[in-house]
Order: sequence, then C-alpha cells, then structure tokens
Amino acid sequence: MAAKMDKHELNEPDKLQLFFLRIRAFAGKHRARIYAGGGIFILIVLLAGGWYLYRVNYQAGAGKIYNQIIEAAAKTGSPAGDAAAIKGYKDLISQYPRSRAAVTAYYRLGNLYFGRREYDAAIGAYQNFLRNTSAESDLMPLAYSGLGASQEAKNDLNKALESYDLAMKTRAAPSFEALNYSNIARIYETKKDSVKAAEFYRKALEKTTDPLMTLYLKRKLSILG
Repeated sequence: MAAKMDKHELNEPDKLQLFFLRIRAFAGKHRARIYAGGGIFILIVLLAGGWYLYRVNYQAGAGKIYNQIIEAAAKTGSPAGDAAAIKGYKDLISQYPRSRAAVTAYYRLGNLYFGRREYDAAIGAYQNFLRNTSAESDLMPLAYSGLGASQEAKNDLNKALESYDLAMKTRAAPSFEALNYSNIARIYETKKDSVKAAEFYRKALEKTTDPLMTLYLKRKLSILG
C-alpha cells in the first residue's frame, strides 16, 4: 500500500519544475549573451574543422609532388636526372615549406648535392633537414653522416668528427653503428691518431655483419697494426 503524503509534501512545489522555470527565466534574461556564445562556439568548431581539412590537403599536395619527383628521378637515373630532381625539391620546399615532404626533400637535396661534390650546398641542405625533422626520424643518423662526409670532403675534420659523433647519439643510431664507427675511425686515421682509429675500426668490426665490410675493416686494422 502506498505511503500517504502529508499536508506539507502536498503543498511543496515540484522541485524539478522549479528548476526548469529558473532555466527559462535565466535564458530569457541573458538571451543575447547565450546566442553570442553559441555563435562563437560554432565559429570555433568551423574554423578548427576548416584548418584540419586545409592541413590534410596541404600535406597530401606536398606528398603528391614529392612522389612525382621520386618517380621522375627513378626513370631518368643519375646523374642525368639530378638537376631536375634538385629543381623539383627546391620548388616543393618553396610551395609547401611546412610540409613533411619538404623536410624530407632537404635530406634528398643533401644527398644529391654531395653526389655532385657541391659540399657547401650539401651541408646547408643536411642542416636544414636536421633543424626541421623530428627527433624520432630514422633518417637523422644518415643525415648527420652525410653532413660529416661533406665536412670531411672539405677537410674540416673537427666538424666532421662532431657530426659523426652526433649520429651516434640519435634514436635510430643502433641500426647504423658499424657505419658510424667506421666514419669516426677514418677521421682519426686522417688525423694520424692510429690508436683511436684502431679502437673505432674494432668497434665497427664488432657490429658489422656485411662480409665486404668485414674484409675492409680487417684490412684497415692490419695496416694500423
């Protein structure tokens, strides 16, 4: 049997009804502000969505051009297609400077300039890549190695050694340890420091699984004694 309601409960206003009445009163009093706030919220949502779509299209457009340059270079081959590839990468960087493809294009430019023995241009391209890429990039140790090789080619051995050392400190360095140790050893050999050169050639030998690299390193160690 249902419990009886006392006189006080019968006379008490419906709390839920009062709550909604207060909301209506507040909305009526502050209607202009509510409309303005709602409009601002919708505008923010539209701007955020538009920016997201712009970034997606921006990255896609840059990636499409980057792929076209790669395909054209593969068809033409090196060195015949190098000049066209360099122009293509430079145009890509100019049109889409904040794209991921533009960052990778700097690395590609470094390799192309190095192959053409344009070492100053190669150094600039590698440095631009390293300034703009993510610390997680697998290309970082290769870019530092390319930078070091360009500096080594200019006989700037101290800077080259610094670049090779930085290559060893990147996240992806373990995949290129034999190469990096060999590069460092070569610099010390050029500097006539046979003890340090032998030390790093041995480290490279411990890390390599390449038969040709193994023969090269053993030959170096035999020469150094």
